[in-house]
Amino acid sequence: MEKIEERTVFSIPYGELNVFETNVVCYNFPFFFEKPVITLMLSGNKIIRSEEETFEFNERSVFIPPCNKELSIDIHPDFKEPTKCLVLNIEQEYIDSVFHEVIENWHPDWDRTGIMMKENAVKKFVSSDESLWRSLTNLYNRRVDESIYNTSDFLLNLSLKELIYELMKTNAKHILLHSDRTENVQNGLQEVVHFVRQNYREPITIKKLSSLAGMSEANLFKKFKHSYNCTPVEYIIQLRIEHAKQLLINNPEIGIKNICFESGFNTLEYFYRKFTQITGKSPKKFTAN
Repeated sequence: MEKIEERTVFSIPYGELNVFETNVVCYNFPFFFEKPVITLMLSGNKIIRSEEETFEFNERSVFIPPCNKELSIDIHPDFKEPTKCLVLNIEQEYIDSVFHEVIENWHPDWDRTGIMMKENAVKKFVSSDESLWRSLTNLYNRRVDESIYNTSDFLLNLSLKELIYELMKTNAKHILLHSDRTENVQNGLQEVVHFVRQNYREPITIKKLSSLAGMSEANLFKKFKHSYNCTPVEYIIQLRIEHAKQLLINNPEIGIKNICFESGFNTLEYFYRKFTQITGKSPKKFTAN
């Protein structure tokens, strides 16, 4: 069987660049991607087919295919030079971290909640935007010319950040951030919240919560704080303080020490400190009012 494509792989920080070259004519060549990838036609064009539509993927166009959906391509190369397509894989956690950095430091108005809504999901993304093409081409050229110009990982990382930033200004963000992995993360966090609300008066370890969420402890802290504006530990303490407040209001006769332990705190000193910090009053003053 004749080989359709030649593949060249270039490693980059937090990802991988693949260049596919085609010198033969082909029809209905199947392909699919499990995770979001960013593709760019460096030369030539391809006809992309799905069950719903057919469109032409032209030179200098950026295309992000739908995930886990088989597509097919027709290729009619100019035999003077091969059809050449660039495919970029980026680690999902790095995409998330760059997006968080941007909204926390420069664009707090960018709304992640809207991105997460299923009705805003985008099946595919195709664009001839020059800034996208330039960012992706710059990353590619820096990596390919690395042996000549000794490009550092620092500069490659800057190019990658620039590309992610440009993509987040478009509908591509709905594909890159609203993926099955993102939904799994949200489901894991919801599992943690449900468990904490049911058990906040009992000893809870972060190891147990990270296991429920299906992620590392460090990642749990980062994802939880982004979604709920507090860490898991802070969330547990808030629930314990709310429980203590209700006991102080409705059952003050049982005493502050008993309320402390009934609410899930191990020491009276720590209970006093956190209660005063959160409510602005000591438990005694809160009871007096």
